[in-house]
Amino acid sequence: MIQVVQVVSDTNIGGAGRYLLNYLKYFDRARFDVTVIVPEKSMLSEFIQVYPEVHLHEVPYMADQSYDRNCVKYLTDLLKQIKPDILHTHASLSARIAGKKAKVPCIVATRHCIEPQTSKLKTVLSGVLNNYLCDYYIAVANAVKDNLEEGGIPSEKIRTIYNGVEPAQSFSVEEIQQERSRLGIQNFEFVFGIFARLEPVKGHRYFLKAARELKKEGYQAKFLIVGDGSLRKELEEMAVSFGLEDSVIFTGYVKDTSLLLNVADVNVIASDSEAMSLAILEAKSLGKPSIATAVGGNPEIVHNGSDGFLVGVADSASLAEAMVKIMEDEELFKRLSQNAQALFQKEFRAETMVRKLEKFYEEAYQNVHR
Repeated sequence: MIQVVQVVSDTNIGGAGRYLLNYLKYFDRARFDVTVIVPEKSMLSEFIQVYPEVHLHEVPYMADQSYDRNCVKYLTDLLKQIKPDILHTHASLSARIAGKKAKVPCIVATRHCIEPQTSKLKTVLSGVLNNYLCDYYIAVANAVKDNLEEGGIPSEKIRTIYNGVEPAQSFSVEEIQQERSRLGIQNFEFVFGIFARLEPVKGHRYFLKAARELKKEGYQAKFLIVGDGSLRKELEEMAVSFGLEDSVIFTGYVKDTSLLLNVADVNVIASDSEAMSLAILEAKSLGKPSIATAVGGNPEIVHNGSDGFLVGVADSASLAEAMVKIMEDEELFKRLSQNAQALFQKEFRAETMVRKLEKFYEEAYQNVHR
């Protein structure tokens, strides 16, 4: 049996946390013995405790930071006790350093995002350090693999394993209709939804500009903005200035967005940077096409004209044009929807991701025990 330790330093449940929880649900109990290390008071703990066969350690010094000297010492002692075959880290430099100190045979890190390149000197130094501390990197998209290579990681040390998610909950026609009524959406209105924190990188301004174009042309549509963030007030004021106060719906933070995703006809990703959008994958699971900016990993999971559309960054005109294409062509919308759901079933289920990850673990284990 292969001993695997997973380390997540987040106290909240973000992309790394969801990745971990999907892994814990589906990993092969007969082939792997799994330990999870999280910070004290992590929101992940209660979900991990659902699996009594998983060994959970809640540790100090690690909360929401990649490096802490005291954390390195604590984790080094803990890893020496556990003696894992594979240490799999998520953004925790402390854990990787501790893994080296504890002489863990195989250290793996998953890169969940695309990191901006710094100065050439910093990039070189970071690459040297990361090469020393890690035997392998897992990239959640080929765009992330490219980003790692730009940062000095050799391609032979990188494996691309696409993220997988659980299918979003599907609701009945009656439940969807009730929610549409609650939100003030008429039966004849098409719904575009953007599910993202309200921060500059997510491109909500261009979503609103596209909405203004559609309203100017007389299209009957509603625009859902699901989430909260530092731009909330500014975006609300922008919607009013555009005359969209009756067309744009700000829901604020919603813990479970699945019903709202059912309400939306099309999912919109307007970000100027994206590694592997879980929102796109969840939309696909319901047969919802996406209109997404052609950045990062988006072109790997949205195929232009097949299961959605790709548009330029900060290009509200192209976004509006894609919206109109989908609204005006019922057969196109049906085809995009069918293809989106078929692609999800083939490539992006959580269980599919876990099987690929386990195959990689076994190969890595065999490599270090030759």
